[in-house]
Amino acid sequence: MLLQDELDAVRAEDLANTPPVATLVRRRAVDALVTSGLAERAVQAGEEAPTFRLRDGNGRVFSSRDAVLRGPVVLAFYRGRWCPYCTVDLRAIESASHDIRRLGASLVVISQQTPENSLETQKLNGLSFGSLVDPGGKVAHAFGLRWKVPDDLRAVELDSGLDLSVFNGDPSWTLTMPARYVVARDGTIEYADISPDYTQRGDPSELFPVLAHLAAH
Repeated sequence: MLLQDELDAVRAEDLANTPPVATLVRRRAVDALVTSGLAERAVQAGEEAPTFRLRDGNGRVFSSRDAVLRGPVVLAFYRGRWCPYCTVDLRAIESASHDIRRLGASLVVISQQTPENSLETQKLNGLSFGSLVDPGGKVAHAFGLRWKVPDDLRAVELDSGLDLSVFNGDPSWTLTMPARYVVARDGTIEYADISPDYTQRGDPSELFPVLAHLAAH
């Protein structure tokens, strides 16, 4: 089953179990983000990837500059373990991780959530790769992926029990657009998939021809 088919099933269940007012506010926020052009202004294929150093939930340091010296790097940004769409996405990436490594690439995922929540994400989803902690979304901002949650959406999420200021350990109430990048050894982005609508994601299999091309050259 393709990732998008799984995400569509999550969306159908979500719609059935969410109050209509909350659904409307969330949909309005997505539509505003789509029309804002933020995704188009984010770092794209052909550009140089911002370099960064982040720790995972265990405190281990990951340096993007060092990682590309060993081969291409797949970066996947996600919103948090509270997001069911991200859970499905992360598990799909895990299913593809063997082929990603077979093609000579390394793989990490990045979120704004606290180290404890990042580590919990890794454990709950059986991830074989690190979940890096991006405090305050600084790396997401460097990639052009961070956005401010509007007041009406903030109220809806608080009412549903999600307090991002606690979950992320940061009072900014910002989120990261889901995104996937392939960074080549020279630091150039070879592939970018950015999702202003968090219910829509590219399939991990799209990474394979990009990585195969890099491996052949």
